[in-house]
Amino acid sequence: MTIITRNALKNMGVFSLLITLIASCSNDDINTIDAGFIDNLNFVTKELISEVTFSSEDIPRVQSAVNGQFLLGVYDEPSISKIRGSFVSQLILPNNVYLNDTLRGSDTIVTSKIDDVVLYLPYHATVTSIENGLYTYKLDSIFGIKDTESENNEPYGSFSFEVDELETFLNPLDPTDPSSVNVYYSDKDYQIKTVLSTVVDYSPTASDTATYIDRIDGSIDSISLTNNAPRIAVHLDKSFFQTEILNRLPILGESVDADFQSQESFIRYFKGLYIKTISEDAASIATLPLTDAFVEMYYSNIISSESANYKDTIVKTMHFDLGGVKAVKYESRDQATRDADKLYIQGTSGSQANIKLLGYDDTPGNETVISTELSELRAEANDEDGNLLWLINEANLLFYVNEGFTPTDKVSKLFLYKKVPEINGALPYNSQLLDYITASELSRVDGNLLKDENDAYYYKFKLTDYITQLLKGTNTSNVDNLGLKIYNPGDYPTNDTLIRTSNWNPRGVVLYGGSQVETDDKRTVLKINYSYQNR
Repeated sequence: MTIITRNALKNMGVFSLLITLIASCSNDDINTIDAGFIDNLNFVTKELISEVTFSSEDIPRVQSAVNGQFLLGVYDEPSISKIRGSFVSQLILPNNVYLNDTLRGSDTIVTSKIDDVVLYLPYHATVTSIENGLYTYKLDSIFGIKDTESENNEPYGSFSFEVDELETFLNPLDPTDPSSVNVYYSDKDYQIKTVLSTVVDYSPTASDTATYIDRIDGSIDSISLTNNAPRIAVHLDKSFFQTEILNRLPILGESVDADFQSQESFIRYFKGLYIKTISEDAASIATLPLTDAFVEMYYSNIISSESANYKDTIVKTMHFDLGGVKAVKYESRDQATRDADKLYIQGTSGSQANIKLLGYDDTPGNETVISTELSELRAEANDEDGNLLWLINEANLLFYVNEGFTPTDKVSKLFLYKKVPEINGALPYNSQLLDYITASELSRVDGNLLKDENDAYYYKFKLTDYITQLLKGTNTSNVDNLGLKIYNPGDYPTNDTLIRTSNWNPRGVVLYGGSQVETDDKRTVLKINYSYQNR
């Protein structure tokens, strides 16, 4: 039997703190301490509920050149905003830029002509079947409008995009400090020089596996990736590549043009590609790895010799990987009206939230001032020598999904972190919460989408170690401002505790902040389950 008593902590003078007195017959919510152990030592177990304040804010930009994935298309989360994704990339000069393989005699003429030029952007895809050597796929990491009734979610919402020659130089080094790598952000504007292709109403599909190349000798090449893996294939302007690339490359025996002698000189001559979404309507957005993306230049060498009365056509290809500097471009559109009692969370350049626990005051100048609520809690939790008397069994922060929100795509995981503002001129930064560092399994901190007994969805974070450290009497630091955002691969701690801002997850969720009424059981609260010895 569980007896719950809830009243204000009169001796603490904190009206936002409520305490729930629980007889320790029930230990369903105590995960870190064995209840039998507590009983044997005559412990009293209580639950403290602290109100949480919060605010949503736009994400103006994120680091974009360290992205593991690159977005192309238009994603709309009507309750938050619409995100348009594009990206830029340099091309890698091949090691061999000679147009032919065999040294010819002085009376031999080699004329090279473009057959086709194709940009290949492989998808993330999963093999669904293999029959008679034929692979069938389902696309992964395509978000937005789709046919949920079909087995593979196709057709996806269509969008339009361009492939442009960049005018902007993508400097790999910081111009102000050439010893450092240049930093690119998702709000950077790029100038274009030439439009190389325009693709209208493109819909991602797993059946996009073969490209056909018409050669000038009348033959047709059928081109596929390994195991017929699906990809985006865009035919580029042949005249441009004939004039700007092919005509400037040497045949064996000739010297190499200065613009093609090194990668450094090449990226100053041909600055790269801008794959730019140009449509505005809600559609789908593709998450592309770019690790195996490339441009293939198909050309033919027409070889003739009058003295030998000889003429032949040899088909060739030249391969340019996408590499060097690669950076995403995000554009946020059509932001929805926001309610003050809700939290709006969306990845990329969408929205995030500030979470303020235990009376944290974000007024400039007050960020490091220990809040009254925290000060009084420390006095209650410690003895006169600053020794912690409370054993924090579990500290949880819960966020319920707003019932009126219907997501375009479900957000399976959120991420909570220390979002340190600018203080006394020091630059703001993001860092890991203690529980992510101390947890034996990172999944124990959670942040995953869960469902309660009433089928309501919520996210739960376990902050046991952080709260334990915070309440220690020897701790003179204030509670931290916390940030809440869409989880992105790479957010978990690795070599350091800092968190990059890069994000390529366009999905969003609206959370219920709450009316700050005690009977509102879905409001955002911090629950601290603790025990102390009854002396």
